[in-house]
Amino acid sequence: MLNKTVIGLLQQELLELFNSYGLVLKPYQIKQILHGVYQRKVDKFSKLTDLPLKLRYRLEESFTLSPLKLATQQTSQLDGTIRFNFVTEEGYFVPTVFIPKENRKVICVSTQVGCPIRCIFCNSGKERFIRNLTSQEIVTQILQLEREVGKINGVLFMGMGEPLLNFENLTKAIKVLLNPDMFNISKRHITVSTIGMVPQIYRLCEEKFNIKLAISLHSYNDEKRNKLVKNCSYRVKEILESGIFYAIKTNTKLTIEYVLIKGFNDTLEDAKGLVKLLKMATNNKPKLVKINLIPYNVVDKVKNLFPSEKENIENFKNFLLNYGFLTFVRKSYGTDINAACGQLGF
Repeated sequence: MLNKTVIGLLQQELLELFNSYGLVLKPYQIKQILHGVYQRKVDKFSKLTDLPLKLRYRLEESFTLSPLKLATQQTSQLDGTIRFNFVTEEGYFVPTVFIPKENRKVICVSTQVGCPIRCIFCNSGKERFIRNLTSQEIVTQILQLEREVGKINGVLFMGMGEPLLNFENLTKAIKVLLNPDMFNISKRHITVSTIGMVPQIYRLCEEKFNIKLAISLHSYNDEKRNKLVKNCSYRVKEILESGIFYAIKTNTKLTIEYVLIKGFNDTLEDAKGLVKLLKMATNNKPKLVKINLIPYNVVDKVKNLFPSEKENIENFKNFLLNYGFLTFVRKSYGTDINAACGQLGF
């Protein structure tokens, strides 16, 4: 049924899909469908009342407006974060998280079922990688959440999976997000997070979306990083080089994500190593990057890892700030419903 959904298809693709079913629609009717789906958020073709009744019947019997089904949702008692658990046609779970922020509605989107990277501190890495999500399944997460919580104005590709290992479907979904006839989300409000897929970072730069890029670094040291990140063959230096190249070419600021784990990568020695590495990578231009320090969120399936002490986190942050690097300690949302960074899984 996935090839019969109209979600996530651009105008020309819709025309071709309908033509293949013997439906000849005029361009203005395609725009009516796009407006109904993405602006009015209709969930059935029968609700597209500006289309002829006969056409609505044909569309209803031949196509679907949702390749994912919403199975359950959980609301955090701590901060109002909502975890939506979707199910694919084969029965695989796909988590999507709504993060309520002041004056903004932000969602964290999944791009794969399971994750092949297998970071030891991440719940997604404990799940078996099954497959990439299609662009339609990626877009459906965003559309369904807009139906539930209203207009989304921030999209983070930071959910389950490594987005850049699903490059074609990711970039197709981004085109839909940027399209003024569809979601019309600002490029500055879309962020792709990667563990450091160097060739794909350069490819993303060539797409000229000029969206934001975040790199999950977690250590300045290759040996130490490889203990945390199991399936990324690129060295820290080349990962950072590609990220800085992206930031310069797209006129954006590169975000460095750094999960702080007690006694492993949270010492002043680690902070000194990170500063040295970043100074070299940025050519002493600290304004090219911002750093998000993420206290490790406890995952039930992970043993012997613990969050850093508050004092260590502050010392780490202040050391980076003293060298001119814009540094934040990221607040964890939805920890009581396994919705925070590193907690997503089946």
